[in-house]
Parts: sequence; C-alpha cells; structure tokens
Amino acid sequence: MDAFRPANTVLAIDTLKILNEKNKTENVIFSPICISSTLALAFKAAKGNTATEMEKVLHFENVKDYDFGFQTLTSDISRMSAASSLKMVKRLYVDSSCNCTKEFINSTKKPYPSELEIIDIKSRAEEARNQINTSVKDLTDGNVKNILCEDLLNENTNMLLLGAAYYKGTWLYKFNESETKECEFHVTKTETRPVHMMQLDARLGIRTVNEQNLMILDIPFAGKQMSMLIIMPKSIEDDSTGLEKLEKELTYENYVNWTNPSMMANSKVKLSLPKFKIESRYNLKDNLKSLGMNDAFNEEVADFSGMSEKKGLFVSEAIYEAGIDIGEDGTEAADVIRERVLMPKTECNVDHPFLFTVKHNKTQGMLFYGRYTGPPAL
Repeated sequence: MDAFRPANTVLAIDTLKILNEKNKTENVIFSPICISSTLALAFKAAKGNTATEMEKVLHFENVKDYDFGFQTLTSDISRMSAASSLKMVKRLYVDSSCNCTKEFINSTKKPYPSELEIIDIKSRAEEARNQINTSVKDLTDGNVKNILCEDLLNENTNMLLLGAAYYKGTWLYKFNESETKECEFHVTKTETRPVHMMQLDARLGIRTVNEQNLMILDIPFAGKQMSMLIIMPKSIEDDSTGLEKLEKELTYENYVNWTNPSMMANSKVKLSLPKFKIESRYNLKDNLKSLGMNDAFNEEVADFSGMSEKKGLFVSEAIYEAGIDIGEDGTEAADVIRERVLMPKTECNVDHPFLFTVKHNKTQGMLFYGRYTGPPAL
C-alpha cells in the first residue's frame, strides 16, 4: 500500500495540469479515484506494450497490490456514501461480443465489485447509451444527467471508461447563513466579480508556506472522514492571479509537503469562503494519450488479451463527470464560547482563485480535485 497513494496522487496532478492548461481561466473539477480505479481495472486485462504504457500513466511501476488498495478505498467510499450525499460511479463497460473469460470476470469481483459491466453496445448502441445514462442518473440521485452524448456509442464501440462523482458538501461546522453576504472575488488583479461569501469562526487546520507565498486550509466535513483542502496564493502577486505560479510549482513532492497533516496548526480561524457549485465533464481520451497511453485506444495494436481471446479489443472513449456544491450546510455549531476571548484569530479570506481537494482523511486519497477561478461572468 506504500506506493499506492503516491501513484494515484501523481496521476491526479498530471490530470489537473493538463485540464488547467486546456481550460486556463475556467473552473475545473474531476474525481481522481474514478479515473485511476477504472484505468486500473482495464490495466488488469492489458498485455504487452498496452500494459507498459498504462503502467507508466498509472505510476504503478512500484505498486505491488493495487487491487487491494482499490478494494479498501472502495469499501470506505461505500460507507461514506451511505451516510452522506457523496455519490460515485466507476465503470468499465465492455461489449458482450467480447466474450470476457470467466477467470477475468471472477478476478474483478472482489477489488472492483461493481466496476465491470458487460452490455450489448455494438448491436444496439442508442439503447445502450440511454441505459447507461439512466443508470448513472439514478446512482447519482439525479445529479449527473445524460453523461453520454448522442452518437458517442456505435457499432465499433468495444470498451468504454466512465466515471461520475457528485458531492453536496455538508460541513462539520455550520456556516451562519445570516452572515453570508455579497463580496468581491478577485478573478484577476484588476477584475472582480460578485460572489456570496460565507463566514465561519472555528478551529481549523491551517498552514502558511512563506517560500511559495501559500496558505493551506483544512476544513472538515460532517463525520470527519472527509475534508476540503484549499491551497491558495496568499496574495495576487502578478498580473494574473498567482495561481499560474502555484500550478507550475505543483509536483507530487511539493503537494505532499504543503498538505502534510503534521505541519498544519490547529488554530482559531476567521474564515470567509465563497459559496460555489462546479460541474465538469471531460472526454479524457486525448489527455491520456498525451500522458503516454496510446495503444489502448488504437484498434490495430491494443492488447487486452487478459480479458478475452477476441482480437481488436480497444478502449473507445474515456468519459468522466464530477460536480460539487458548496454551501453553508453543517451538522454542528462551531464551539467558540469556551475559547479564551483573547486568543488570536487567523484571518483567511478566500477571495481569489485557489486549488482544492476533497480528501479521504484515513488514506489522504483524493476523491475530488479542482480549481475555482471565480463565479462566471454575468
């Protein structure tokens, strides 16, 4: 398990960098666990150069038992989903004509209990698309609709990677709705847009990294199994937002150092945080190719013989959608009465672009990862 989390984190950072580069000023959100677990399931069936390329993209070179890692994480996510609004769908859809071997199907049941789905796609592409869309909509409580657009599936579709994740955040500490007010959010050094800014006084994990001019904040969700990490330039220090500099310096080593729980001070924080809702859908086929996963998408050379003896199996598309809704909802009032009145507060005004992670606290695994650049222009 030692190498499992770093592998998933590096793939998440790789993905974020590509998405941010392609969407330089847009809000971005995706679920790293949806991407890595569906890729890992396909990787189980890969052989030859297809497997070599996928191993590099997944950063699995030193991971001995990734199946057990995903099995443990999926089990924890299922428990969290049962007690919260977290909804997560991870699927590898395979056309029934591929005739998956019993050995392969059986090998997936424990680590990927619901991820492998065999379905008639080639012979009834539009029916299959509607069936998948309905299933994803139901499994996300109606929050992810029509994830597959018209004509995406056809008689050549063998395999489809798909992930959908949604979370309506419920904090451990409730923000006082009566204190939410319209404030200016600095989308650049010279441009602002109005946003509804929530207010909270509570004990939170906070850290300042002076060398990189960063502030890192850890805000727990209800149940304390998940929390939101905000990584934000302390100030807008260039002509853009400061986020470009942060993104350039974003590496696995820096991320782990910046967000190290043992370096976070448990301080009394006066927090101003924007209400926001982000939904993003991506076809990651080209992104994965740019990371080095080419053969899997190429009908001529793809080798998934660990799944079936049939030739010509390849991944047709890689569709992923994620959404998050952040508001005042919480389960507890912040207990500030017992605090010494003279105890200093750290002011944290999240009024300019930032990166965020929704993490699983037990494993530090990333459930969601993204960037908030501000409310859309009116």
